[in-house]
Order: sequence, then structure tokens, then C-alpha cells
Amino acid sequence: FEEAGIKSPAMFLVGTHADKLREQPGMLWKQEAFLKKKLEGTELLKHVIWESKYRMCFYVDNTLTDPVCGKVDSQVCQLRCKTEEVARKVAQHHKLPIPWLKFDRKVQDMKQKDETKKTATVEELQQLAMKTAGIKSKEEFQ
Repeated sequence: FEEAGIKSPAMFLVGTHADKLREQPGMLWKQEAFLKKKLEGTELLKHVIWESKYRMCFYVDNTLTDPVCGKVDSQVCQLRCKTEEVARKVAQHHKLPIPWLKFDRKVQDMKQKDETKKTATVEELQQLAMKTAGIKSKEEFQ
């Protein structure tokens, strides 16, 4: 992350109910100023991925997002684009060892094999990593 100029972990601030904030003139900017003041001088602020040069928060209007009708709030689209942009930057500088890619593939296979299973214990994942990725100890897994 650091090599890509992004502090790890990257954080996106997302506010919901933007429609309610927009009903009150200047409320989005007041909310933004409040957040900036709260985070000013903290280590957290270094992790925030800004929406734009001037806004640190993505304000999502829940009433505009309806995947069934194909309606999506423009802020959701901007958030998706910004997330992909950050992921691309990090991927360019982050090398993932081949054994971990094999492990990831096995996890994906496990999910497809049993679509009803939504979770796995740490122990199950450790055992899978030891079998498939050549991970030799629980410490290495962590």
C-alpha cells in the first residue's frame, strides 16, 4: 500500500441518507466540516481516500439506488470507481506469492462447491493453507 502512496488500511467514508442532508441547504458541507474537524490531527485522516479534492466523504442517496430497476446513485458509481482505482494502484506495487494465489483459488472452489456454507473457521482455513499453499505453521498463516 505504502509504495502506491496509500496508507494501509485504506478507508472510504460513506454517509447514507444524502437525500435528507440535501433537503437542508449547506448541510452536506456542514457535515463535511464536522468530519474534518473530528479527524484533524489524527492518524485516521492519513488513511482516508477522498471522494474529490475538496470532499472526503461519499454521500449516498439510498432512495436513488434500486438494482432491480437499474437505478444507481452517482455517488455509488464514484465510490466503485475510486475503489477500483485504489485496488489497481495497490496491485501494481503488491506482490502476492504464488502459494497464496493457490490458497485463494481453493477457497473460491470451496465456496462454489457448497454455496450454502457462508463461513469457515480460522482452523479450517489454516488447514487448507497448509495443504494447498505450502504454509508450514499457524504463525506463517497469520
